[in-house]
Amino acid sequence: MTDGRMKSRTIGARFAPLLTYMERHQLIEWEQISEEEVGVSHLHRFDAVLFNKHVSNLSLKIMRMANELGLHTIYDLDDWLLDLPSWSVLEMNEDVLYNVLAMIREASAATASNQLLQERMRKVRRSDVLIIPNGFDHQAFDLSPELWTEQQPPKIIFSNLDGIKLVNFRKDFFATLRSFITRHENLSIDFWGDPFPELNSIPRMTHRGSRGNLEYKKAIRDEGYTFAIVPLGAEEDPDTLFFNSCKSPIKYADYGSLGIPSIYSDCPTYRENVKHRETGYIASNNADSWSEALDEMLRDAALRQSIREHAYADVFDRFSVRHIATMFLKALPGPKS
Repeated sequence: MTDGRMKSRTIGARFAPLLTYMERHQLIEWEQISEEEVGVSHLHRFDAVLFNKHVSNLSLKIMRMANELGLHTIYDLDDWLLDLPSWSVLEMNEDVLYNVLAMIREASAATASNQLLQERMRKVRRSDVLIIPNGFDHQAFDLSPELWTEQQPPKIIFSNLDGIKLVNFRKDFFATLRSFITRHENLSIDFWGDPFPELNSIPRMTHRGSRGNLEYKKAIRDEGYTFAIVPLGAEEDPDTLFFNSCKSPIKYADYGSLGIPSIYSDCPTYRENVKHRETGYIASNNADSWSEALDEMLRDAALRQSIREHAYADVFDRFSVRHIATMFLKALPGPKS
């Protein structure tokens, strides 16, 4: 189910690959419905209702109605909504705070995308919370290494939704990026996602817009990107460090599965999941480190190829929905007698 108030497209990236895979293998049947369209007649068709990052009064009303009807309800978080950063698209108020806390407590089961979120939700819920990592559907379309290419002249991919997640390093990050592009006249950048104020100040950056999760991945697979850039705030932003640390490494899973070597900020999310110069390039959030990373990744084709190969093997081993489906089954109701 999706929350009409939320601009985030999390449901498409977080659960559509997993649930589609599970339906393909006849483990479940599922349907995505906007909360504004849900009524008792809808609920009677299902055994369980999954709420991903819901915050509205209507969301809580539907959960309570589903619980009264004897349905199994699941509340999932992949962001800590009670500690929102300044760049968030959602405004926190007393209603939102109450609704999130109530839904964590009242759901039949609760799930989180990582251990940090699991620990915070347990403090509210006082019972177990299952970890369901974000992943990718390895069977959705062809991900063969034979399709890997590098377009000439070289092209970089930068993707981002719901605001650039940098505060103190933001100005220097874009200055470093502008300097890098200016020094390499044959280089260009494709930006996929929501526009941001600095977008038009960067030479040869093309805004490619937004697409659905699967359509986006199919499109970028065939673009022949040289590498990707993945900035995320770290310890230099203490006020948003916990929130950013709860972010899922989904870009690592996506880029790794598509054979796109990437530069990642040296922040908890990526330093815990990416091995420097093996499955990705880790850059500290300062101008010198990012400048060095950009230059080396552009210059060293052997490094890019090695990262491609190691990241591809790693994400298939750890982030394929084949493994995650087994975890999610534990959050669902057991078979009816």
